[in-house]
Amino acid sequence: MIVVALACVGAAHAAQRIALPSPIAPLSAQPPLAGGARTSAENVAHQVSAVTNVAVAVDQAGAPFAVTATQRLDVRGIGDYFFTIGAPVLAVRAPADSASVPGMRTGSIVWAGFDPGERVLIARATLEPARAVPALPLRIRVRGDTVMLENTTGITVGTFSADAPRAPLVAYLARLRGEVAHGRTPLQTSVPLASTPSNERITVAAPLHITGTIGRQRIDLSLSRRTQIHGSGRIDLRAEPVQHVDEVTGRSGRVLLREAIRATLTLARANQYDEFLGNPDPAGSSRTVYAYRTSSPPHAAPIAAVGRNRRTWVETALVVATLAAALLGGAALWARS
Repeated sequence: MIVVALACVGAAHAAQRIALPSPIAPLSAQPPLAGGARTSAENVAHQVSAVTNVAVAVDQAGAPFAVTATQRLDVRGIGDYFFTIGAPVLAVRAPADSASVPGMRTGSIVWAGFDPGERVLIARATLEPARAVPALPLRIRVRGDTVMLENTTGITVGTFSADAPRAPLVAYLARLRGEVAHGRTPLQTSVPLASTPSNERITVAAPLHITGTIGRQRIDLSLSRRTQIHGSGRIDLRAEPVQHVDEVTGRSGRVLLREAIRATLTLARANQYDEFLGNPDPAGSSRTVYAYRTSSPPHAAPIAAVGRNRRTWVETALVVATLAAALLGGAALWARS
């Protein structure tokens, strides 16, 4: 667990300012999977936007058994590129509209080539379910005519509380709301305090927008924890992390500071799930949509059991003939001895 706690409390209070949690720093090891994405190109700074569609096949009970991720990288900037996308990949291929073909190493997808200025790279990767499923944001359980949807992004982290002036916090939250609304990377800030900070723990989750169908029933809801839906039939749902900052409600500086901390941590958690496979450009935008669909798990071909009581009549005749020949041969040798 990543702890967003006090660092040098005495120094922070002496300076009467303290840093709020980062709205983009991850709160757990994953997502993104397998350490995320990185670039190794020298002296070239490519601008990359990443869009990933994660297809999750679930059985009749809602349990996932197969995960496929299709990632599109829009790469801008002239020069060589070398990207490594961390993932527990079993197989990878490029659709026809990809400008290049990805390579595969243990635990990663690899892109290498030259960008003339604009390049679209698309990889469709089959992921190892045992390692990919724990990083998914939604759990589905089907019991009879009830479907349970559970947001699995929740995490408890260490943080702080204190008295604080309202005006700087109101200004920061307004700026943060504007940055998120316009798709800009939200910035971290520090705020003044009016008392010595104390340690606290807080649980946050990435809000999910759930749309699609369960049988003939249409679903469109916001999911922060869990909900039960009465219905049955084939599941076809999409889950999208939501990055949003609520309006200011806190009247006191202490309450408003708590709202600001929750807002930044919630953004950080949503940002993690928007980066399921990461982005080789740390400043680039990322978006991930998770699609859950009912499918039939593959069944292994049955192995024919051969037992002494399951021989065909041909096999039985051959065995009898072999034994008879052996007995006749043995009798002839005995007669000549």
